[in-house]
Amino acid sequence: MSSRTPSARRGSRSGARSSSNPVASHVSRHALQSRAIYSELLELLAVAELSGLIAKGGSLQQRKVKGRAYWYLRRRVGNRIGEKYLGPETEELLGRLEKVQSDADDAKRAAQGRRGLIRMLRSAGYTETDRRVGRVLEEFAEAGVFRLEGVLVGTFAFRCYGALLGVRFGGEHAITNDIDIAQASGMRVAVGTDSTAGVAEALARAEKFTAIPDLDPRSPPTSWHTKDHQLRVDVLTPLVGRTRESAVRLPLLRTHATALRFLDFLLVDTVRAAALTGSGVLVRVPSPERFAIHKLIVSQRRSSAFRDKSSKDLAQAQSLIEVLVEDRPDDMADLWEELATRGKSWVSTARKAVGQLSPDVSERFLAAVAAGSN
Repeated sequence: MSSRTPSARRGSRSGARSSSNPVASHVSRHALQSRAIYSELLELLAVAELSGLIAKGGSLQQRKVKGRAYWYLRRRVGNRIGEKYLGPETEELLGRLEKVQSDADDAKRAAQGRRGLIRMLRSAGYTETDRRVGRVLEEFAEAGVFRLEGVLVGTFAFRCYGALLGVRFGGEHAITNDIDIAQASGMRVAVGTDSTAGVAEALARAEKFTAIPDLDPRSPPTSWHTKDHQLRVDVLTPLVGRTRESAVRLPLLRTHATALRFLDFLLVDTVRAAALTGSGVLVRVPSPERFAIHKLIVSQRRSSAFRDKSSKDLAQAQSLIEVLVEDRPDDMADLWEELATRGKSWVSTARKAVGQLSPDVSERFLAAVAAGSN
């Protein structure tokens, strides 16, 4: 799984193509100035994540796994040496490590500066995350969930895309009480053993959550809800191969997950995003292109009992596609080509969903993916 910020996309051809066509009327663009403020906030959050780890002491260590370099923070915890995974070696990570080690600014002043940026974004019309959800995301970030390739999926991920893409989405399809966290089950090779709190411990620090029991009382929990049932957290992982009923263990997050189909496609490529709450939370979300195509597919896989969710899937996909066919048409075309390698049913399912979008969006999407294949 790879992680990219919008300013560090490698191998993308979309930047070479600019568009003068406006997006649909219910998607509006944020001003360039506010988009620059968001980019600054994102970078400050990435630096703060490293600062928070290094400020607690320890030494930096590089380790190579299968020919690729990764960085860790090692420090003594009691009688043992604990490790924190920092990420694969990139120019961005090396630059941030250098900045953290030479920067004398205290964390309190830095947090105040980020809150100031968030206030500016709020005044510019950016959507904030409410504080109740924000506390959960903060505790997940503190526990290392997003640093360890845990990915925010579902509607709260969709809510992050407006700021990430510099647009404002209309409609009610961004409303939810469910926080969905996903992680691929094969993350252990590069990360190793990371000394972090688990999902359950992080939730307990946010507020009182109760585990939702499985039909099989012997099965460990994969979902929790608050006492008033106004907030729910689900932990997910990809299902590949035969259907399984049992929960899947995720050692790095110290929890178990429900396995769902098509999540493997969604988690291939992830980006960092800022949740606009408090002094900001650096989360990890699927790339917006994958999220949009994934929503097309799952909208067709839901039973008739979940028709409202299917409509929500299509609405979120359409909102993203309206922007992406203008800003990243070649990335969308590349992803459509990848879809074909996964089987004819993937393409036919997604194409059926495209036919249920508004005629204008459907036409522009099909034109973009056709142009990219030529």
